[in-house]
Amino acid sequence: MPDYFIYDNCCGVYNHLQLTNDPLLKVVRFPVDAFHFDCKHKKTDIVCQEHCNPQKFPELINIDGTWYFNSSKCEQLNVWLGGYHAILREMNADRYEFLLDELIMRKNRLLKTKLEHNGCLPGYIPDLRCNS
Repeated sequence: MPDYFIYDNCCGVYNHLQLTNDPLLKVVRFPVDAFHFDCKHKKTDIVCQEHCNPQKFPELINIDGTWYFNSSKCEQLNVWLGGYHAILREMNADRYEFLLDELIMRKNRLLKTKLEHNGCLPGYIPDLRCNS
């Protein structure tokens, strides 16, 4: 089980698990995506504010105040993958994993080329030290 389940409608998932007395509530945390929390969730929704507010999980926030994990990028990736849903849902596991791997590698190559063209260094990780 993961420690965190981040989803744009996590408060709905949390409510369902709470109604069914699911034991997952004791071991998994349910923050919503930070963008969705700021833009789409009501301040009056007590369950969402108390149990799904991403700001209530300091372990997900870096020292500089940025998010440790960019859940908005995951949302964007899921939207992109949704374009392949009709193809992927009909595949067996081996072909599914192969196609998904190929799609992601090709998308990463295109993104890396675009970033390099814009003067970025996508392969550079500051302060990376080899332990050899």
